[in-house]
Order: sequence, then structure tokens, then C-alpha cells
Amino acid sequence: MLLVLAIFLLAVAATWQQAAASALPPAPAPAASALPPAPAPAGLGDAAGAEQAEVEFVRGCCARTLYPRLCCAALSPYAASVHSSHARLALASANLTLAALDALAARIPRPGSGGASSGALRDCAELVASAADQAARAAERLRGVERAVGLEVTWRVDDARTWLSAAMTNEDTCADGLCPRKSAPAPVRAELRARVRRAKQYTSIALTLVNMLYSSRS
Repeated sequence: MLLVLAIFLLAVAATWQQAAASALPPAPAPAASALPPAPAPAGLGDAAGAEQAEVEFVRGCCARTLYPRLCCAALSPYAASVHSSHARLALASANLTLAALDALAARIPRPGSGGASSGALRDCAELVASAADQAARAAERLRGVERAVGLEVTWRVDDARTWLSAAMTNEDTCADGLCPRKSAPAPVRAELRARVRRAKQYTSIALTLVNMLYSSRS
């Protein structure tokens, strides 16, 4: 009789434990935010840092020019190819000057067209052609600076500065010739003066960056 009573009590206890367990709420799933972030692929952080450093190099050099905003806008796209090299940056700037002068030359109308003064436009066309040739010579000298050693660096930088200074003189003379109202029809005159002004700004930037080569090589 006691054995039967003991078995009955054990059965009741087991049933009560199962009921209590089923009444407990389920364990919550871990929150997504608690999971650790996936690590970035190896090398991406270093590449981004190097790219930023190259852009900052261009910005730092441009900050020393007379036209830092124009300089940054024009040369920042070349930051990766410049690779924090003063010589490459100066070369890129000289090439931009040459491109601006070529674009200016293409917009100068032939003398006599549209009532323009043949003398002013002819002189400006010749001056711009000379300035473009001088910018090209400066770029040619700068192209070899990075591999040059010793005195070759000095004469290449000196030549580039001389050619760019001569180009700016020709740009100034062309701009002076376009000052009189009768030098060209108003729309043509306005466009040419704006393009000459922009070419002069690029030349000024290139000259400043070339001058930096003296300190960067010392």
C-alpha cells in the first residue's frame, strides 16, 4: 500500500514539473545590434588613407598659390597619378596651362570677321600661340625633373620657370590689346578676356608649383 502511494506521488510531481516548464516564456533571441560588426576587408583602410593623403598633398600645395580654389578643383582629380610628388604636380599644372591656351587660341576669330579689329585679334592670336609654345616647353622640362639628379634638376626647373614667366607676359600683352572696346565685338571680346584671365590664373598656379620644386629638392 505504501509502495503504491509512493509511485502515485512521484507521478504527480513529474506532471507538475512538466506543466511548470511549459508555462515559462521562451528565451529571447539575441538582438541584431548585439552582434559584433563584420571586419572590413584587409587593405581597404590603408588604401583609403593613402588616397586621402594624396588629396591632402594637392590641397596643401594649392593653398600656397594665389588661386587655391581653382588649383584644387583643377588638380585634385590628378592626385592619384601625382602620388604626392612635387615634380608631377608641377607638370600636371603646366599641362593644364597649355590646355587652357590651346582652348583660347581656338576661340580667337579670324581678323576682320564680325567687324573685329584685325590688328588686335592678329596680335592676340600670335601672343597666345607663343604662350602655348612656351607652356609646352616648360612641360617638357618638367617631365624630366623627377628622374634628374644634381645640376640637371636646377636647370630644368630654371628653364620651366623662365618659359612660364614668358608665357604670362604674352598673356598680359594679349589682355591689354583686348581692353579697347573696338578691339572686337562685345560678346567675342568678353569671352576672350575671360579665357585669357583663366589662362593667366593657370600659369600663375604652375609658376608657384614650379617654385616649390626648389624647396622640395633642397
